[in-house]
Formats: sequence, structure tokens, C-alpha cells
Amino acid sequence: MQNKMFSIFDFIPPQYYSRVFNGLIMVLCIITAFYYSFDQNHTKINRQISLILALALASITILFLGPRPVHASFTDTGYYIYSYYHSYDHFMPIDFNEEWLWYNISCFIKMMNFSDMGYLTSLMFLYVSFMFVACWIVMRDGMWIAILFCFSSFSFVAYGVNGMTNGIAASFALAGIAIMATKKTNLDIAIGLLLMLMSVSTHRAMTLPVLCALLGCWYVKNPKYALYFWLLSIPLSLVAGNAITGFFVNLGFDDRMAEYANLPADELGYEVVNSNGGRFRWDFIFYSVIPIFFIWYLTVKRNFKDYTFNVLAVTYILANAFWIMVIRSEQSNRFAYLSWFIYPLVIAYPLLRFKIWEKQDRALAAILLLYSGFTFFMCFIYNA
Repeated sequence: MQNKMFSIFDFIPPQYYSRVFNGLIMVLCIITAFYYSFDQNHTKINRQISLILALALASITILFLGPRPVHASFTDTGYYIYSYYHSYDHFMPIDFNEEWLWYNISCFIKMMNFSDMGYLTSLMFLYVSFMFVACWIVMRDGMWIAILFCFSSFSFVAYGVNGMTNGIAASFALAGIAIMATKKTNLDIAIGLLLMLMSVSTHRAMTLPVLCALLGCWYVKNPKYALYFWLLSIPLSLVAGNAITGFFVNLGFDDRMAEYANLPADELGYEVVNSNGGRFRWDFIFYSVIPIFFIWYLTVKRNFKDYTFNVLAVTYILANAFWIMVIRSEQSNRFAYLSWFIYPLVIAYPLLRFKIWEKQDRALAAILLLYSGFTFFMCFIYNA
């Protein structure tokens, strides 16, 4: 089982993987943006071509980031490989106090006698494929644009190579939320709830965004009320952030929340990039506020009404508000991902479905460039 899987990208030094990937995505975003800005005869890329391009990019991404070398540049990868060789010897019974689905996925891959690189590639396939499904459900007419937004997301690479448990759980949740946001039958609801259950069974911290999504589906019909809650979360965090953090940790639905909130980075058992150090992260607030403002502009200022967008928006707003209230926790970026995983859909969906501006194509091109450019810029600061 320990024979290494061959990768056609072995010639790339491990420390440059993230930069090469984000650079490639940036180039594709630039080409796409120029196409949308200067081709006056298209309305959108042909649906079939868009799907083929998206499938090709997803496949290349899996083959590039999947069979990566075990190297310090991929912070948690070594831990996952160590666990793969020293754990997962038998299947775990269903136990909602444990992350039983993650354990059994790893156990199944090990039972198939995959190498360590085969294990990582299988996990990358799950991460990318369910994200792809989510985009297909809500934006099938613009799959190329949707995938570019997902793959150029600030957190995409980090949770594909480091926080893989959380990343795969988030992809399960994203597909479930997409189905619930477009539900037409009771079967749709059942499949959506099943995917959400799979998400929580993979990483219990996903309980928070799943509950937020269910509130958006059935109770919080207008994002305006979620926006009020988000605004309230900032002064609450400033005044009583530590007490609120302790409250959420004591809820006990995810033991790792206690680790993220209370332990210094060097005591978590692995190197952590972007440790928070107990500060109120105004830079993270700025990054998070962009979709908040976009949601306000569309739903309050312009009064667009769309059930699917409302579900996506409310899920993001509520999950992000809870993160703001615990923003001083040591591993704040891991809390932030509980809302950031849905960030690209919140931005891309209205650009593809609503007629917002007269020159919509040029606006889409500009937003795509700014969105991917931010990730490309941050890649060279944080080496994420």
C-alpha cells in the first residue's frame, strides 16, 4: 500500500503548488474576464461548452492537488497520511457523537489498498465533486463561471490540502444546501437533508452552517432580518467576545471547537498558518463584509426576490455572524470557513441569474477579476 502514486506534476517543488495553482486560476479568470468584457456578440458561454470546460478544470484540479507530495508546505497532510497508515483498520458503527462517516470513508479507501497518494486523491475527488454538484444544481447555465469562483476562493486550496475533513464536510453541506434551496419535491428535501447529515457526520462543526441553512429554508424568509443579526454581532463581539466564545465551546457539539477557541497554535499538534493570537481580525471582517454588502444591495436596495438566493444569503449571514462573535479565538480562520465555504455561490449566483446592471457582462468580469485577484495576492502574503 505504501507505493507512491505517480503524478505528472512531480516536477513542481511542493512549496510552489499553491502559487502555481492560484496562478493558473488567475490566468483563466483573466481570459474569461476579457471574453466577457470585449465580446459583444455573446450573451453567455454556451451551456455545453461551459460544462465541458468546468469538467476539464475540475479533473485537472483533482489530479494536481490530489497526488501531492507529503511536505511541510501542506500543513496537515502529514497528519492525515500518518492517520491513514496507523488508523482506519475497521469500520465504525453509526455514532452521532463521533465523526463516523469520515472514519468510514477513510476505512473504505484503505480497504481498497490505495497508496497514500491514492488516499489524498480520493479525498480531493470528494471535495471537488460535491462542490461541482452544488454549482450544477443552482447555476447549470454558467458552470464555467461558477467553478472559477469556487476554485479562486481564498479558502479553496487551504481546505483541499490542509483542513480536508472540514473541506469535504463543507462540500457535502454545499450540495445539500443547493438542493434544499431549489427543492421541488419531498425527494429533493430528503436528499438535501441526507447530504447535510453526511456533512455533520464528517465534521461536527458543520452543525452550525447546517442549522443556519435550515433556518434560511423554513424560518428566515427575508435576508434583511439576518443582516440585522450580523450587524448586532460586531458590538457583541467587541464587548463580550470572550464570554460568547466560552458559551459556544461549552455547547459541546464539536470537541475541536474547544481546541480552536482555547489552545495556542503550537499546542494543537501541528503547525497552523494564520494563527489569530486573540486579536479582533478587522482584515477578516473586511473580507467577510463584501458578500454582506452585496446581499444588502440586492435584497434591500434593489429588492430582488429569489428563494434560492435567500437561502444562500441567510446561511452565509448567520454563520458569519456566529464567527464574528468568536473572532478572538485562536484558530479564527477555521471558524470563518463555516461561512466562507458558501461565499463563492453567494457572489456568483446573482451575477448569473439576475439582471443587476445594464452592462452585466462587464460587471461580472470586473468582479471575477477582483475576487480571484484577492486570492492571488493573499497567496503570496500567507502562502495559502
